[in-house]
Amino acid sequence: MEKPFTFGIIGASGATGKVVVRALHKVTCGSLLIGGRDLEKSQALAAELDARTSVSLVDVLDSASLDTFCRQCAVIINCAGPVCRLEDRVAQAAFRNRCHYVDPAGLTIVDERMRPHDRTIAEAGLRFVISAGWMPGLTELLPIYAHARAKSSMDSVDSVSVYFADSGEWSRNALLDGVWFLRRRGIHGPTYFSRGQKVRAKSAQAMTTVDLGASVASGRFGLYWMPEMEQVGRRLADCDVLSYSYVSGIRNVAASMMLASIPLPEAVSVRMTQRIFERNRFAAGGFAVVKVRGTSRGSPSLATTSVTFDHGRDYWLHGTTLATVARLVADGRDVQPGVHFLAEAFDSSALVAALGEAGIWITERIESAAGAAAAH
Repeated sequence: MEKPFTFGIIGASGATGKVVVRALHKVTCGSLLIGGRDLEKSQALAAELDARTSVSLVDVLDSASLDTFCRQCAVIINCAGPVCRLEDRVAQAAFRNRCHYVDPAGLTIVDERMRPHDRTIAEAGLRFVISAGWMPGLTELLPIYAHARAKSSMDSVDSVSVYFADSGEWSRNALLDGVWFLRRRGIHGPTYFSRGQKVRAKSAQAMTTVDLGASVASGRFGLYWMPEMEQVGRRLADCDVLSYSYVSGIRNVAASMMLASIPLPEAVSVRMTQRIFERNRFAAGGFAVVKVRGTSRGSPSLATTSVTFDHGRDYWLHGTTLATVARLVADGRDVQPGVHFLAEAFDSSALVAALGEAGIWITERIESAAGAAAAH
């Protein structure tokens, strides 16, 4: 007997979860099951909507509770955290109960622990899309999309450079995850990908000053890789790929190095991380800008693709991306079965089109050597 077509949103009373619930209610006709430990908050959210929305008590640290919740659903969207404590519990429950699964950022934990089940998940026709929010997620989708678009208009592609930053609001759980991830990854020498292989960067490449326009940010950017972006670097094996994070000043560099190397008390670490984001203030709330350099008709060509959001719109972007992915996963359209990061799960053009329908606009611009430009 087929299970009812129901989206189960765990952690729905949080800032991202609320956006997911409201967005899914608008764009799908399926039922929504709001899961969490605080029934009062869940019921208040459900009261905004109609009878398609119901509430269920669920404890993410209890396997039996998770199984009871997942058995009622076809798609699980996990917005609970912090991931460094929750780990892969929700993903494993979705797997046990044969549900599709979507999360905003699995901190590599979910990826590492679910990949061994990839074949079984794919053979069951299930789709597990992890790291499917704003960052990681859109930040990795954009260079894949920009590269594909450039290949259709350029004779050859030489390099893909990604510049990203976020000066928006981060929850305490997100800050805890950020600290955990930084400590786990550590600080390494600057690298980039050349023809699919990671190589050491030259000092001039490690830190660069870039003018991305008044509406975004102009300043220093340092080479920085998240695991999801490293996969992009390996995938784009016909060019160089460089990933840059915004650096507002030396204090943020020093704070990041301290967080990565010294086991500071939790409260101190969270506050230091929060201050890093507070100092990363610029015109936009956040952005990802991709510059693809190549050759067209024998002359240098530059294609720029970007997504930006205003201050106060970070949770909206994060949650709307998740909701769009969950809808497509449920429909089974343009998404690969098995376990995938966002950028490998979808055809990039199809997903960008779906995001546009949801109100997330990707801008594109191509410049010739003479400086003439065409906007799309």
